[in-house]
Amino acid sequence: MPDRRLRNKAPVECGGDPFCTLPDAVVEHIVAFLPALDAVRTSVLARRWRPLSRSAPRLRIANIEAPLRHVSRLNRFVRQVLLLREPGATLDECEIDLRGFPQLNGTCVDLWIRHGSMCRVQVLQVRFYAEERFELADWPLFSQSLVRLELHGLALEESFLDFSSCPALEDLKINNCLLAADKILSRSLKHLKIIGCELCWQFIPTHISAQGLITLQLDDYVGVTPILESMLSLEKASIKLGQNNEGYCDFCDNGGSGECTCDMCLVYYNANGSRTSVSFLLGGLSSATYLELKASSEMVTFKRDLRCCPAFINLKTLLLDDWCLVADLHMLLCFLQQTPILEKLILQLCKEPKPAVEMEGGNLMEQSLTLRQLKIVEVKCPIVNERVQNFMKILRASSSCLNQVIVQEI
Repeated sequence: MPDRRLRNKAPVECGGDPFCTLPDAVVEHIVAFLPALDAVRTSVLARRWRPLSRSAPRLRIANIEAPLRHVSRLNRFVRQVLLLREPGATLDECEIDLRGFPQLNGTCVDLWIRHGSMCRVQVLQVRFYAEERFELADWPLFSQSLVRLELHGLALEESFLDFSSCPALEDLKINNCLLAADKILSRSLKHLKIIGCELCWQFIPTHISAQGLITLQLDDYVGVTPILESMLSLEKASIKLGQNNEGYCDFCDNGGSGECTCDMCLVYYNANGSRTSVSFLLGGLSSATYLELKASSEMVTFKRDLRCCPAFINLKTLLLDDWCLVADLHMLLCFLQQTPILEKLILQLCKEPKPAVEMEGGNLMEQSLTLRQLKIVEVKCPIVNERVQNFMKILRASSSCLNQVIVQEI
């Protein structure tokens, strides 16, 4: 009977390495799934593993253990892991997730991000969960290979949000960050998500300039509503309007009379007192084929945008969430007039009535509304009252193709 102890020993020609028969590519693949500290520890298995652990295509700095709980040790370890990589080794993905580690400072975080970009990383994910956001240096990020970037819990200023020096960047997700810049700029970006962020730049709207965007999600932000510049390639957008600067202003909402109480007069009016044609949201969204729009409590920004509303010539599916039909029927009809090929309308009505924001010419809009391709209408509301029923009559009269109407009380 063979000795069991011999089964656990490596062949003599392997020099004591039990994994000597594995190709280098397989070893690198295994190491890539380990946290960075564990990946470094694999070098004790055999001398062959040392360069392989430094050339693994994926680097995970997460689930920090006790030996690295001190800030100086963690900083030294991360810098060594990034700087001592094998020359020429491609880093497909770098993940830095330090939740529950509030003692760091912005300087360390900034250096790690820039060291990662120097490693020709393609996917960079940086997540911090602390009471205060880590502030990064106000200068651009340079990377010729970065394709996807995810940032969480950081304070980002003007120059950092100019991604002109990242020509390959296509996917950007910013979560729970402070965005203190007049513009977010990228010529290559295709997918953008800004969730739970604070947009604040001297109380002036931040411009989002990304002409090649295909998908856009702007959700749960606070601060001044951003201005979306032209996005001709846009296909799908989901927008939830913020609550700040959404109060009625006698100056901006009443033809320039009274006093401005929303600080937006510099945006809506020129120095000579004439009104500008600026559109915060609708102008940049006009190329979308699918649009989700959740209104703010007062719907002020939406009403202002309707004054210079473009035609949504590609829009086929429209979802309006938290809409108040009681107050804004005519506003809704005005918007629908700009959607000539709309096929599906989903309307989720709010439970509480909002202040009336009526628009002139309501009866004329009801008579002239034409939606030739509208086929499906879904309405979810707390109660089906006379106002909802009248609205459904208008839609039925506007489209001869309408064959599916669903009204659901919620």
